[in-house]
Amino acid sequence: MKVRLTTLLLLCVVSVQAQEITGKITDKNNNPIEFATVVIQTIDSSYVNSTYTDSLGIFKVKAEVMPFFLIIQHLMYETYQNSYDVSEVENIQLDEKSQMLSEVVVKGERPIVRVIDGRMTYDIQTLLRNKMASSAYEAVLELPGVHEQRGNIELAGANGVTVVINGKVTNMGENQLKDLLKNMPKERVEQAEIMYSAPPQYHIRGAVINLVLKSGVSDTPQLQGQINKLYNQGHYANYQGGATVVYSTPKTFTDFMYSFGYHRERTGEDVFSHHHYNGKIYDIEQFDRGHTRTPIHTIRLGNDWFLNEKDKISFTYTSQIQQWSHPFTSSKGIYSDSENRKRTDKPIQMHNLALDYTSGFGLTTGIDFTSYKNHTTQYYQENKPGKEDVFNAVAKQDIRRFSFYADQNHNLGKDWILNYGGKFSFASDKSSQIYHSLSSHDWSSSNSSSKLNEYVYDLYAGFSKSFSDKLSINTSLTGEYYKHKEIDFWSLFPRMEVTYTNSPSHIFQLSVSSDKAYPSYWEMQDAVSYLSGYTEIQGNSTLKPSRLYSSQLNYILKSKYIFTLYANYADKNFNQLPYQSPDKLVLIYKTLNFDYAAKLGLNIMVPLKIGSFIDSRLTVNGYYDKMKSKHYHDISFDKDNFAFYANIDNTFNISSKPNIKAELSGSCITRNIQGPMTISSMYSVDAGIKWTFTNDKAELFLKANDIFNSWTPKDLNLNYKTQNLQMRMVPDSRRISISFTYKFGGFKEKKHKEVDSSRFGK
Repeated sequence: MKVRLTTLLLLCVVSVQAQEITGKITDKNNNPIEFATVVIQTIDSSYVNSTYTDSLGIFKVKAEVMPFFLIIQHLMYETYQNSYDVSEVENIQLDEKSQMLSEVVVKGERPIVRVIDGRMTYDIQTLLRNKMASSAYEAVLELPGVHEQRGNIELAGANGVTVVINGKVTNMGENQLKDLLKNMPKERVEQAEIMYSAPPQYHIRGAVINLVLKSGVSDTPQLQGQINKLYNQGHYANYQGGATVVYSTPKTFTDFMYSFGYHRERTGEDVFSHHHYNGKIYDIEQFDRGHTRTPIHTIRLGNDWFLNEKDKISFTYTSQIQQWSHPFTSSKGIYSDSENRKRTDKPIQMHNLALDYTSGFGLTTGIDFTSYKNHTTQYYQENKPGKEDVFNAVAKQDIRRFSFYADQNHNLGKDWILNYGGKFSFASDKSSQIYHSLSSHDWSSSNSSSKLNEYVYDLYAGFSKSFSDKLSINTSLTGEYYKHKEIDFWSLFPRMEVTYTNSPSHIFQLSVSSDKAYPSYWEMQDAVSYLSGYTEIQGNSTLKPSRLYSSQLNYILKSKYIFTLYANYADKNFNQLPYQSPDKLVLIYKTLNFDYAAKLGLNIMVPLKIGSFIDSRLTVNGYYDKMKSKHYHDISFDKDNFAFYANIDNTFNISSKPNIKAELSGSCITRNIQGPMTISSMYSVDAGIKWTFTNDKAELFLKANDIFNSWTPKDLNLNYKTQNLQMRMVPDSRRISISFTYKFGGFKEKKHKEVDSSRFGK
């Protein structure tokens, strides 16, 4: 065993990468030239490799020759030829051909997806050309295989997915990142890369969607920007507005974003519980209704200093401030008549600072610090005759999280690349919940206070290798040491990604990865929160991380049809589900570890086009789900289910002058399971229209999401052994929105990074 492990580590240490030749092609006015053919030859004219330029005129091609002969060809420009002995070619300007055919029109279909260094790469501006998306968040949802379900971004075939910006990992949380992306203009995003098995340099294991933002310096100082406003009407009205400004010089690139949003949403559910207690069945009906109101300020300030052509220092400050938050819930029914209000004692604040350095010799390193504070007071009153009670509960959560990372890669020649590095993370969470009774009932036994210190050490080594123009492999092994309270353990995470290009029309990609998922800090506290006289949330300090295993086989046909066969397995998968206590008439929500959750499925994405009027995309996903637990409270379960998801997006080109486009889409998903609970089927229909004017600087959107208010499960049924419960959700997913966007100064943009706060909050 020791010999095998030593051999594996040696393989990781001797691996390397091929040389990459890069450059940019423009016309005489510095406008980028797209789809120019780039050919690399030896000095004696032997063919080495070729590629073509992207929408920014940039090309990247691997070659093992130095010096080399470069040939640039394009139908509209004179052929360019020259020899070079450096891998970074300066900007090349092509001359227009002196004799042109005036009446020739060449039409071609741009590929939807390209596989670049094992990444499924999408040009966002091309993908969104006819779409209704206005923000970076909506742009993510337009990616093939990506959809939103119960407020979470999901990628077909993945065991969860993380959205990152420019490959950078930060300490900002999931909700804060989501708000940042919703306020970020879609024009900021240049490309989106989907990886089912992220390289270890990302310091995120498993599936990743990487948003590559536009960046660059300018020969003279330039100021560009964008303003946007949104009105969104659901059950309640919501408002959002903001501005983004970027300033570039020959050595620096600065961006600033500010957004303010006022969010108000309706919540509610009807609970029909047949509760087994003390040898009897109690029929309990409760009707919960509530709403939340929150004003949110989002601020981002970033700066890149280009020390030279290869070295760069980046600094980013991101902040999200909720001035106040006023959640309210009332529960009326047979068992309880309660009111539950919460008020923030001070603004809820998240502040993130990140400093990164990128070198010209393959080293990238950085530090990241996040501070999060949430202090709220709950005001609870029970009005049921004979059960009257009143109390206040003061809850505090103060989190400090720090991380440091360093990554190094070496080009060893002959298409071998060695990469290695590590990351250290430390988190401190001080949480408490203190009850103050305003009646004779003593609530002091429910008080809780804890201090959590969490340490995570990661070290990895890996390699990538192109064995030919057709076959490449990228693999790594990560070792992790985790310590929390008395728990500490080592884990190994192998990953591999193999790409085989039989021809440009037939690409196969196999991804295998492993990971761990961690519960939120609040779930790991032994605290109890009371939602009503019948329902409470309990923490669980014995929660364990879930170990995830994932595998996907992608087949990409003609750069537009994508077939994904996948299998996912989660050991000790954790979930928070309702449970009827046998000891008292209480419905408990408590996060528990299951034995496992497994999924096997096939996802198919097919683009459809009818002339220049209709542009459609059909996605279908069929899968088999299985979940098992031997100790779910005092029962066990073993449940499985076949499910089917389908979505079709249609874009209609109404008019080119004026530029008006319309959109109609529909989604449906059949019955699902969540542990022993069954979730009813759902469907949605969306429609919208977009008018682009003022030389493409202004856009006006009108859109209706979930027209029939049906993208919320109508019923959640828990009818298993001693459990007999039905819940009917009150939907609030229908939205009618109107938005306006105006760009000024050309709006040239910048690369970003996000902050992970997925484990913050309650």
